[in-house]
Formats: sequence, structure tokens, C-alpha cells
Amino acid sequence: MEQIKIFIYGALIGIANAIPGVSGGTMAVILNIYDKILYAVSLKNLKQHLAFLIPLALGAVAGIFALSNVIVSLMTSHAMLLNFCFIGLVLGSVPSIYKKAKDQKVKSRNVVLGVIALAFMIFISILNQGDISNKSLEDFGGVSVQLCLWLFIAVGISTIAMILPGISGSLMMLLFGVYTVVMEAVANIDLILMVPIGLGVLAGLFTGIKVIKKMLRFHPQALYFIILGLVVGSVFAIYPGFSPSAEGFFSLGGLIVFGLMAYFLSSRK
Repeated sequence: MEQIKIFIYGALIGIANAIPGVSGGTMAVILNIYDKILYAVSLKNLKQHLAFLIPLALGAVAGIFALSNVIVSLMTSHAMLLNFCFIGLVLGSVPSIYKKAKDQKVKSRNVVLGVIALAFMIFISILNQGDISNKSLEDFGGVSVQLCLWLFIAVGISTIAMILPGISGSLMMLLFGVYTVVMEAVANIDLILMVPIGLGVLAGLFTGIKVIKKMLRFHPQALYFIILGLVVGSVFAIYPGFSPSAEGFFSLGGLIVFGLMAYFLSSRK
């Protein structure tokens, strides 16, 4: 039963990672397994946590390749309802993150870092409202050394963003203009492009997890205030607007229901 629950958690993280504007890291925080994932993903701890990591990874893969298609379809037909549900999940997790940030005496410099993270997310959301060019492989002129190098850099940075709660890896790929070509490469199993994409993912994971684990060990309050700023700021990135219609009021109901669900999930020990 525990393995099934972990698999479902992985699927939720996978779905979140596949949707621009939604963060898999945020979903891990909501599910209260973010710290556990960071601790488990290391050469020292990997073997003893395989029972946790394997179903989690399988669930994430299943979420990305199967369930995300349904979510992306809903993003087209019921964007307001779906995004309000995601906003509820984000807001419901805020009290738990703030509680972790207040475990020690609050330092003003850590609060400032949280405000900077919030401002960064607002900036990203404003930038995303502009005209962002996302080219297909054909638009890029086919496979080239320059494209492979850019994919490695863009995917690497986006993967670091994916690890951080609040920042969407898919959104970062949109901002870098490579989201479409990456989705094409995955859908068509383009082995040539999958090499720089895969190397970018590995480089991003290694760098991001190493930095975050050091922050968690030596500067936990600073990290949690940064996470708090990123998570709250992600609301600006996924807010779809509101219209006083039947779907609008259902969306508000979804926000409340999912907010309460996230609150109880993230508050449990």
C-alpha cells in the first residue's frame, strides 16, 4: 500500500513538471516529501532508499508520459478551473513552509532573500506574458551543434528550476524558447536531440541537488524563506484571470477544496 501511495505521489510530481507554470518541486513540498527526496538522492543514501525512489521515479515517468496529456488538454478547455486548483494547492502549502522557516530565530537577511525570490517570480510571470518565441525543430533549421549546445544549457538550467519549489522547469524552457523542440524530441524519441537533453537533465540534477542540500544543511532558514518566496510567487505565473461565470465559481470552489487538501497534506508529519 505504501508503494502505491509513493507511486501516486511520483505521478503528481511528473504531471506538475510537464505543465508550464507548475513546479514539480512545489508538488513535492505540498506532499511533504521534498526533504526526503533531497536526502535520498545521493551516492551515500541511494541504496537504502531504493524502495522509496523507484516507485517515485516510475510514478513521475507515468505522470509525464500518460496523465500529463489529459492535464494539457484540460489546460486548453478548462484553463481557469485547472489553474485555480493548482493555486489552491500552492496556497495551502504556504503555512507549512512558513512554519519550517520559523523553526529558528528569524533573521532579517533571510526575509530579504525570500522577498527577492518573490520579486524574481513576479518578474518571470510578467516576462512570460510577453511574446516568447518557442520554435519547433523545423524552425531551428534542423539539428545543429549550436542547437544541441543551447538545449544542454537551457535544459540544465530548467532542471535546476524544476528542483526548486515554485519555479516551473517547463516554464523556464518556454522562456528559453526550447519547450516545443524538447517536447518534439521526447514524443518522436529523437535520439540525437535526446543526448544533449539528457546530459542537461543530469547536469542540472547534480548541480541543483548538491547546492540545495548544502543550503538545507548550513542555511536552512534562508532556503525555506527562498522557497516561500518562490512558491508564493508561482501564483502570479499560473493565475489565469477570473470571469464571473459558472466555471469561474467552480474554479473558486476548486481553489478552496485543493487548498484545504494541500494544507492537510503538507501539515502532516
